[in-house]
Amino acid sequence: MKSYRQVLTFTTETEEEVKNITAECESAVLKSGVREGLMLVFPLHTSSAVFISDSDMGVALDYQEVLRRLVPPGAGYRHDETDPKQNAHGHIGSVLTGHHIICPVSEGRLDFGHYHTIYYLEMDGKRPKEILLKVLGE
Repeated sequence: MKSYRQVLTFTTETEEEVKNITAECESAVLKSGVREGLMLVFPLHTSSAVFISDSDMGVALDYQEVLRRLVPPGAGYRHDETDPKQNAHGHIGSVLTGHHIICPVSEGRLDFGHYHTIYYLEMDGKRPKEILLKVLGE
């Protein structure tokens, strides 16, 4: 079985940000040489998440807005009392979103429908961030 590891590194421009990372994930699959397998997309931060949605960025931004309403910053979370970053909303949002995803790989490509898009959701940004891409298979 082949195994390929790549880390995407970037700095978000705002504290809360949605970023389309589909092209970077597709590139990692191609570099891996894996024809049939799976790809793990795993943010290396507990206040961020990845999710798959429609290719219309409006849907991703709507999701971000709904999450902001469900878990607003500064709503009296215990973690904010003990952590100077006061980013409890990001940690809780990550759990609600589903922190990481696993994607199918077939014939050397992500096995997605036409509109499937991978988004990175940052909830405590303006600093360097990393996402682990791990491709496994034959």
